[in-house]
Amino acid sequence: MQGFVSFDDIVRTSTRIAFTENDLTVAASVLKAGREKDRDLVMGATGIAANGQEFLDLANRGIVVFTSRHQLNASFLFTKNDAGRSLFGSQKAVYTAYVNSFDDDEWAVGSVFKMWTMAMTSIGNVYRGNGYR
Repeated sequence: MQGFVSFDDIVRTSTRIAFTENDLTVAASVLKAGREKDRDLVMGATGIAANGQEFLDLANRGIVVFTSRHQLNASFLFTKNDAGRSLFGSQKAVYTAYVNSFDDDEWAVGSVFKMWTMAMTSIGNVYRGNGYR
């Protein structure tokens, strides 16, 4: 199918860098805010990152995944990709989003974000688009 890629293809073709502690703190705060709005979003996904340690191992490889089993029946995968160096030599990154229908291995390629906070906020937009607050 055009527009869909497997998890293995994502791993094989993306030039990733590790998520930082700050990136993961942002993710945790977005999850916490979502819980306050009764969203069912959790870290990890079946077969990819089933527990906290697997989630952290993937984050160190530049991949994080979140799942909404009941409300959205979807998983969201983000890669942190190497975007070169700035004029002053600091590491630049972009974040690519992928989404699938929960348990399959066909990920639709989504948006590319320059900021991690905007990438995480995009999940909230999906909830709102589906009638959740």
